[in-house]
Parts: sequence; structure tokens; C-alpha cells
Amino acid sequence: MYASSVHILVICPDSYDRWAFARVDGHRFHFVDAGVSHWEASPAFDPITYLENCREVIKSEKVNAVVSTHDLGDLIAAVLAKEAGLPGPSPEAVFLCLHKLYGRRAEVDPIRCQPLLLDQPLPALTYPAYLKAPWLKLGLLGFKVTSDDETLAAMELARRELPAWTRQYYPLFARAVDLAKYPLATTDMMLVEEFVDGRQVTVEGWSLDGEIRIWAMTDTNTFAGTRVIDNFSTPSRVDRETAETLREKTIETIRAFGFDGGFFNIEFWLTGGGVRLTEVNGRSAACFGGIYDLALGVDIFAAVADVATARAPRALPRPGGQVAGQFNVITFGDDLAGNLLDYEAAATMPEFSAFRRAEERVRPLSEFGVVLGQIEIVGDSYGEIHERAETMRRKLLKTK
Repeated sequence: MYASSVHILVICPDSYDRWAFARVDGHRFHFVDAGVSHWEASPAFDPITYLENCREVIKSEKVNAVVSTHDLGDLIAAVLAKEAGLPGPSPEAVFLCLHKLYGRRAEVDPIRCQPLLLDQPLPALTYPAYLKAPWLKLGLLGFKVTSDDETLAAMELARRELPAWTRQYYPLFARAVDLAKYPLATTDMMLVEEFVDGRQVTVEGWSLDGEIRIWAMTDTNTFAGTRVIDNFSTPSRVDRETAETLREKTIETIRAFGFDGGFFNIEFWLTGGGVRLTEVNGRSAACFGGIYDLALGVDIFAAVADVATARAPRALPRPGGQVAGQFNVITFGDDLAGNLLDYEAAATMPEFSAFRRAEERVRPLSEFGVVLGQIEIVGDSYGEIHERAETMRRKLLKTK
């Protein structure tokens, strides 16, 4: 049994974090709001002021551990934990997970990746390629490019959009790592990588005292003929041999990054040439919490909290033969969300969660469109839940 005296600070919490951690017994949680959006830049956010606010809470509430379930927050948590002598992965290890250029350089067998500085001419490139920001999430500013013209257009979009995000990240990079060792950490750039196409699987696990354990494997399923994500489903449908390869490559990667003391998740491509690493995240894939609960009968937030205190999770996944899916409701429109999503229909579907307010304007900033919300359901097979989700999406979307 976990003592109630364990105080955990939750960094950059959203409403889901507050609800999910509040259900966890045995820990006392403290939340410091950051006022940041997970969907768009929040240029008014001052990360250094936020760090200071969190330091005060650590002192006043006698905090024993720090945790986050978001990209920006995991680096803040690592910086705070190191300063206060609390458990958790090192800031450098979390930085390597977050900054994809330096993460590639830390990998054992990385795909081709080079930086494109925003203030310099375009070098000679090999196409097709994938262009992305070095540390953004949700596929923001990510594009498959097949020519210099497409690359230049994407770079121009990055010049307009990226500065609003850099204000959040650069001051933290300067606090987290030695900029002499990572001189491009605070340089405006995009990354161009060799284009890899293949089925994707996310491997989630944790590392404590050098022991790396796997929590779950989850499939990323795309719409037919596209790279746009239809849904995530767990347990993964990979065969036993592939699962073992994924486990081995996960352990190899986490050791190469020097990541220890927390949850992580790694995305892989399954290609004809073998398993290739997509990216590493120095946090739990807590966004899968709903489908973990439905299919595996376990609370990922309780596990994240336990590991944050340097203890193994109190409960492990218990697959029961069912499949759970988290289905995206996506638009490529540029309009008010209320003109794209039927909020009256949504109100009749408890399995659906809307991510945008009806009065909020949305516009796609990548080839993956805008996720208006998600449906989480469970059934006896992947085919069964996919058919049910399709029926629900037809009722929810007013227009594509």
C-alpha cells in the first residue's frame, strides 16, 4: 500500500490530468496550471516564471516527486526534480527525447536526418522526404515533401508559425542542457528526414534503476491509402517475433538515451527492411489511458505516479482478450469547429470527447488535419470496433 504522505507535483496539467490523477489512491497531487494549449502555441507563457512558481510549491507542500504527461511539461519536471534532488530522469535524457535532431544523433541506428536552418538557403535534398519541426507534437508543421517547391512552401509556413512556439521551449533548453554541447538547441530550424512508410506501433514502458520494463504496445492505424491517423488500438496485433524485436529495440534505445527514472514511449515503423525508430518521448503515452483501461484493465496514471516516486507500478496490464480503440474525428476544414462538428450529436455519445469548443476556429497546420475529438470504444475484435466508430463519425462530422 502506498502511503498517503507521498506528495506529487503535476506539471502543465490539463483537465484530463486533473480528473485522472484525482482517481489515484495513495498519493496526494498538487497541480500548477500553466495556461498553455496542447493544440496551438501559447506565446504569453513564460517558462522561467512557471519554473519559479513550481519551485515555491515544491517547498511549501514538501513535494516528493514531480511528473508530467505532456511534451513541454516533462522537461520542466526533469529540471525541477534535478534542482530539488527528487526522483526522475535527467534533464539531458528528457531533452534528447524531446529534440528530435539530437535524439537521432543519440540513436544506435538512426534514419537520415539533417537540420534546415530557417535563415539559410535550401541545400540539395533527396526526395521524397519528411519535413518536421525538431520538437513539436501532434504532427504540427509536419509534411511529406517531394520537391524543392514543396519544401520551400513548408519552410515559409514554419518561418511564420515556429517563433510562437520557440518562446516556450528555448529558455527551457538553456536551463536543461549545456548549449556548448548542443549548439543547435536554440536555433530556428526544421528537420528533413528520409521518408519511411510503414505500419506504426507505440511501445510504452518505464525504466527504474536501469531495469527497463514494457507496459503495452499500441497500433497506429491510418486511413486507407493515406498517412492520416484513423485510430490507435491496443493490444497491438503484431506477431510474437515482431513484439520481441520491438522490446529489444526499445531497451537498446532507452539505454542509448540514458533515460532512467520514469515512463517513456517509443514509436516504431514496421517496414520491409525491418523495424525503424520513428521517435522517442520521455513521458507516458497517457493519452492512451482510456483504451488501456478498457482493454487492459489498468490505470496508467496510477502507474505513472508510482514510478515518479521511484517505485514499480502497483498494478500491471491484464489483457482480457478484448480490443480497445481510440478513433480520431478529423477535419481538413478551416472554419469554426461548430460548423464542422455536430455538437448536438456529440452530446448523445458518451464515448466521444470533443477537443475543440464550438466557437473555436480551427485550421490544419500539417498533412494530418485537425483532430476535433476522439471516440474510445472496446469490443471483441478490431474489425468490430472500427465499424462502430465509422458509424459514429458519420453522425459527428458535418463536413470533411
